[in-house]
Amino acid sequence: MRPNDAKPTVLIDDIVRDFWGKTTTPRSNREHLDETMRWLFRSQDATETGGSAASYNPILGWDAAYPETTGYLIPTLYEYGARFDSPEATRRARRMARWVLATQTPSGGFPRGVAPDSGTPPSVFNTGQILLGLVRAYEETGDDELRDAIGRAGRWLASVQHDEGYWDVYDYKDAVHSYSSRIGWALLAAGDAVGEDAFRDAGVANLSWVASRQRENGWFDDAGFEPGDAPFLHTIAYTVRGLLEGAVRANDEELFAVARESADRLLAVQERDGALRGAYDAAWNGSSYYCLTGNAQAAVIWLRLAELTGDARYRSAAEREVEFLKTVHRIADSDSPPVRGGLAGSRPIWGPYQRLRYPNWAAKFFADALLGLEAGLDRTASARSKQRVTER
Repeated sequence: MRPNDAKPTVLIDDIVRDFWGKTTTPRSNREHLDETMRWLFRSQDATETGGSAASYNPILGWDAAYPETTGYLIPTLYEYGARFDSPEATRRARRMARWVLATQTPSGGFPRGVAPDSGTPPSVFNTGQILLGLVRAYEETGDDELRDAIGRAGRWLASVQHDEGYWDVYDYKDAVHSYSSRIGWALLAAGDAVGEDAFRDAGVANLSWVASRQRENGWFDDAGFEPGDAPFLHTIAYTVRGLLEGAVRANDEELFAVARESADRLLAVQERDGALRGAYDAAWNGSSYYCLTGNAQAAVIWLRLAELTGDARYRSAAEREVEFLKTVHRIADSDSPPVRGGLAGSRPIWGPYQRLRYPNWAAKFFADALLGLEAGLDRTASARSKQRVTER
């Protein structure tokens, strides 16, 4: 941890705020989005490396740079830069990509953990998440070094994959995880980017295995970090999003139906209970706390389904989840810069998911949700404009 900007008074303020249930008055999507992006920019500046700090802790300060989440921040920054003409966001995305490239191991995989060194072993999940960023960076720049890194990473992932499509080595606790669907999605994206059919085959094999883990009620076995745990909403959403995006890449209706079944179950839970809770058991009974990262991820999933299916229920569900997140988003002028624009791991902040931290991936997925809502408004406005032209 870097002690810079450590402010114990911030933690006291957080605890008092959550204990008494104090909330933020929601503002426009754009205001929340801009504050979130500025926080992400600060998370990069704090490390002085080009990578984004894994989190901010009010006692310990900014964490070191985290290759995994820096990797999948890259598409978010590129998207913001293109949508709102922000050269700074684009420049920062490129710098993140250069830093992540420097962490690639000789095997082709990318390292686990925060602040890795030359001896840190590779991680299949982290490699998949970084691939998603490198693919976007390659699509933006056409850089041959990025193409080479994508190829090396894809070949390593395929080489350590079981024939049945899963990984049980080079992953957390050397256990199988249904949220590896995000690796399957990344392999499909990498295959498309560099023209490697073997990567696509490996991705489909993984997604088919993940689909086999789904129960009749939309629940996935092995969706948590450890066997037997009630998984956080974060990893449930990881699982569903990987399947959904992978199904689109593979043009596979059966995989799409599997992803949609679980997304619909989450929608039904939201309609029953309000904003989604932080963890769920196999009967979809929720915890008492919130995992804010997962709330943002669920909104992203529903927005994607709204785009793909035209079903307005999904956009409405995403809007409800985002409105909840706005009430816990720190954007007051009086908020300390290290937390202003950030999103805590849990509500209350002492909850078990990323306890007492503001993780960079929470801000990333909240930004993605806000970008998705803004994109939907742009499409609606465009359609209305075209209708008015037609009616003249």
